Amino acid sequence: LMYCTGGIRCEKASAYLKSKGVSDVSQLSGGIHRYIEKFGSKGFFKGSNFVFDSRGLQKPVGAVTMGKCFSCERNEERMSSD
Repeated sequence: LMYCTGGIRCEKASAYLKSKGVSDVSQLSGGIHRYIEKFGSKGFFKGSNFVFDSRGLQKPVGAVTMGKCFSCERNEERMSSD
């Protein structure tokens, strides 16, 4: 599973995957960012979404913490370069 937040990079990524023979390539209109805005935790996306700009973490009300700390295995959703 790969997803992006919408825009030209999504278009390029899907075209690249198709050119490499991947047949099951789908896109959400507006990307995962717009999907979360529209459906929140009532949609199929259950976690949070981290984007590398000023928006940071998108966490709809009722979102499930899906990530784990590599060191202690606790549930975690913060991004770190450590």
